[in-house]
Amino acid sequence: MELAVAVRAASEFTGRVQLSVFPYLLERLINARHEPDVELPSLSRFIKMDPALCFMAMRLDRSMGSNSQSAETPSVDEVISRIGITGIDAITAQALANQVFSEVHHRQGLSLAWLWRHCLTTALLAQRLALELNFRPVADAYIAGLLHDIGKLALSAQTPVACAPLLADPTQANPLLEAEAQVAGSDHGRIGAWLIRRYTDAWFAADAARYHTAPALQVKNALPLVQIVWAANRLANESHPSSGACQTAAKLLNLDPQELNRLSRTAVEQALAVADELGVPPDVPEKGRHSDENAALLNQKIKSSTILSSVYGELLAATDSNAIIRVLRQSLSVLFGIDTLLMFAHEPQNDLLVGRFAAGRALPGPADRLRIPLIASDSLPAICHISGEPVDSFSRSSQRELTIIDHQLMEYMGKDGIVCLPVRSGIGGSRGCLLLGIDGSDWPLVKKQADLLKAIAATVAGALERERQRQEQIDRQAADCFASTLAKTRKIVHEINNPLSIIKNYLKVLALRTDKNPSGIDELRIINEEINRVAGLIKSLTSPSEKIPKRLETVDVNAMIADILGLFRRSLSGKKTITLNQDLDARIPAIATDRDLLKQALMNLLKNAAEAMPDGGTITVSTRMSTDTPRYAGHSDGMGHIKISICDDGPGIDEQIKEKLFTPYVTSKTGHDGLGLPIAHEAVLRLKGSLLCESAAGGGTCFFIELPVGDDGPENPTALDSAT
Repeated sequence: MELAVAVRAASEFTGRVQLSVFPYLLERLINARHEPDVELPSLSRFIKMDPALCFMAMRLDRSMGSNSQSAETPSVDEVISRIGITGIDAITAQALANQVFSEVHHRQGLSLAWLWRHCLTTALLAQRLALELNFRPVADAYIAGLLHDIGKLALSAQTPVACAPLLADPTQANPLLEAEAQVAGSDHGRIGAWLIRRYTDAWFAADAARYHTAPALQVKNALPLVQIVWAANRLANESHPSSGACQTAAKLLNLDPQELNRLSRTAVEQALAVADELGVPPDVPEKGRHSDENAALLNQKIKSSTILSSVYGELLAATDSNAIIRVLRQSLSVLFGIDTLLMFAHEPQNDLLVGRFAAGRALPGPADRLRIPLIASDSLPAICHISGEPVDSFSRSSQRELTIIDHQLMEYMGKDGIVCLPVRSGIGGSRGCLLLGIDGSDWPLVKKQADLLKAIAATVAGALERERQRQEQIDRQAADCFASTLAKTRKIVHEINNPLSIIKNYLKVLALRTDKNPSGIDELRIINEEINRVAGLIKSLTSPSEKIPKRLETVDVNAMIADILGLFRRSLSGKKTITLNQDLDARIPAIATDRDLLKQALMNLLKNAAEAMPDGGTITVSTRMSTDTPRYAGHSDGMGHIKISICDDGPGIDEQIKEKLFTPYVTSKTGHDGLGLPIAHEAVLRLKGSLLCESAAGGGTCFFIELPVGDDGPENPTALDSAT
C-alpha cells in the first residue's frame, strides 16, 4: 500500500523534486569542494557520476535561464561551467538537506548501491555504443543513460522504506512495473520522462527514459538514442550479459554480439573501478543488503562533511583575516566547546614560532610575547611545525615527557593539556601551528572528533593563505599603481618647472625696470615668493615627506598676513563685495617657523571664508599674544603663544558639518571639493600648532591658529605625528 502511495505521488509531481544522492559520492564531492584552489572540472567529474546530482545541476541551469538562447543541448561540463562554484554549493546543500541526517536515507543510500552502479554502467555503455555507432553528440548518450532511471529515484525519495527493496533488486523489475501500472496507470519510465522534460533542457533524454523498459519489438522502430539506452540498460543489468541479451541488443543495433559483449564488460569494469575509488565497501551486495556498521561510519563522515561545508560557507563570507579567525573561534566553541586557542606563525629569519593571536578567558599576557625557538625541537609546537602532523600532550605516557615550554603553554592557557595542529601554506609547507587548550574531561570527545578538528583547522588555514595571497596581490597592485603615478608625476613636475623658471627670469627683468617704483618691486617680490611656494608644492609631490629638507626661517607673522591680505584683496577686486579687515598686534615677536606651511594654512582659511559668503561680507584677521594654555601638544609651561583669528560674518557652519570639519571631501558648498580646511589643518599640525573653530548657524565663523613661540617651534615641517 505504501508503494502505491509513492507511485501515485511521484506520478503527480507538482512541487520541488527531492532526489537522493549516493552517499559515498556526495562525501567525495564535498571533500573535493574543500580542496585549496579547487577547479570546476574536478567537481564536474563527480557530478557526472551521479544521476541525482546531474539532474539537480541541469535543473538549476534551466531555472537560471542559462541556455535559453541556444538550440544545442548542453553537456554536463557546460552546465557546471555556467552554474559555477556557487551553483555547486547550492545543489550540494540541497543534497545534504535531503538525506544527510536521516538514518532512513543512509540505509536507502547503501541499499541503492546497485541502482547507482546500474545507472553509471548504463551511461558508460551508452557512451561507448554511441561511439561505435557514430552517433553524435556522444554526450547526449551518456546523459540519457545516466538519467534513464531518474523515475526510480523519484519513487524512492517519496517513500524510501517501501521502495528501496524493489528498486535495489534487478529481479524485482517486473513486479515494480506491475505495481506502477496498477496504481497509477504509469511507470517510472513515464515519471522520469516527465521530470526530465519539466525540469531540464535534456529533452533528448526524456524519450530514452520513457521507453527503456519497452518490449524489443517496439524499440525496433524508435530513434537511435532510444535504442542505444534500451540496449545499454539491458546489458548493464548483469556483470556477464547472457547470450540472449547480447543477441537481442546486437540485432537491434546491427552490431557483432561478441563486440557488444566486450563493450558491456568494459563498462561494468569502469563502474566497479569508480565504486572502488569512492570507497564503497565490498560487503555492500548487489541485492540491497546493507551493513549497519558501514551505514554508521558513512553517516559520521557525511555529518563531518556537512559541518565542514557550513564552516566553508562562513569562511567565504569572511572579508579579512580577523573575520576568518572569528569563524574559527565560533566553530571550535560551538562544535567542541573549545574556547582557548593560540595561533603561532613561523618567523624564518629568526627560526622562531611567534604568537600572533590568542583567545581565552583571563589569559595572562599578549600572544606576541610568546616566542618559541625551533631549536627546542622537543616541544610540542616545534614537533607539530616541523613534522606537519598534529600532536597533543594527552598522548604522552607521562608529564615528564613534556618540555618546560609545553608546561608553560598549558599554564598560560589555563588548561590540563594542549593539542597542536599544523597551519599549512598553499605550497604544502607549514606556516605555523594552532594550539588548542583542552580540559582533561573534554579530551575523550575531542580525540573522537580528531579528524573533523584537523579538517576544520586545514580549511581555516587555507582561507588564511588565500587571504594572505589576496592581500599581497592588493599590495603589489598598489605599489605598481603608485610607481606608475609617481613616474607620470615626475614628468609633469619636470615640465611645469620649465615655465616657472622662465617666469622667474622675466620677474628679474621687470624688477630691474621698476627699481624706482617701490610699490611695483614689492608686488614682484610677492609674486616671486608665490612662485617659489608653487615650486615647493610641486616638488613635494615626488618626495616623501620625511625627506623634505627643513625650511625654518624667522618669520614676521604680521608682515606675512599684511602681504597675504594685500594679495587676496587684489584677487577679489571687481568680483565680490567682500571687505578685508586686519587687527594685528604689534607686540607679537617674529618666530622660527616654516613660511610656506603657514602661508598655505592662511590662504586656505581666507579662501574658505570668502567662498562661504557668495553674496559678500566681512573677513577680519587679527593677531594676539596669549598666555592661556594652548590646545597644541608639547607646549612649554609659562611660554606664550601667538593666536591668529580669521573671522567672517557669513551663514556659519551646520553642526553635522562641524563634526567632520577637517575630514577631506566634507563640504556644504556646491561645486567645491572640501579639501581646503583639511589642508590648512594638516599644515598647522605640522607647525606644532592647533587649529580651532567656533561657529553658529547664522552667526558667522571664526578659525583660530595657535602657534608656539621660542623653543616650542617646529623642529621640522613633518612634525604632524608628534603633534597628533
